[in-house]
Amino acid sequence: MTIINDTGLLHESIRERVAELADVLMPAGLDLPAPSEIDIQGHWLDLAVAAAPRMARSILAATDGTAKPEDAIAKLEAEQPEVFTEFAFFISGAYFMHPRVRQALGYEGQSIPEDPPAEGESEYYLEGDLLQPVLARGPIYRKPPAPAD
Repeated sequence: MTIINDTGLLHESIRERVAELADVLMPAGLDLPAPSEIDIQGHWLDLAVAAAPRMARSILAATDGTAKPEDAIAKLEAEQPEVFTEFAFFISGAYFMHPRVRQALGYEGQSIPEDPPAEGESEYYLEGDLLQPVLARGPIYRKPPAPAD
């Protein structure tokens, strides 16, 4: 069975199964929503597939079968631990991208610090001639081609 439909998206049955399995892996609690509550199987799964398409192969193995989600996860972990690990990592990545989850964890995301370098900081990095070989070499780069007229 292919996991992609005619429009190039994951089949709805696969998405539903992902939500069921994700809820077993990461149940709601401590102000964190269940994955199915935040549509893990929709937009967030699509983002994860786009970010790591090779890891998406674990979706097919994980969603194969009709066993209860708890039993399916236990079987996958026991019989295919590498696939289980990849699936769990993949799904948790999709889960932790969601703003509601990040907010519940108090994680605002990565940002560029607004603090300017401390006085003398650049001199500190020049001590001991650590960068001397780079400075002595000089700039190396390729000039971009001239724009075509």
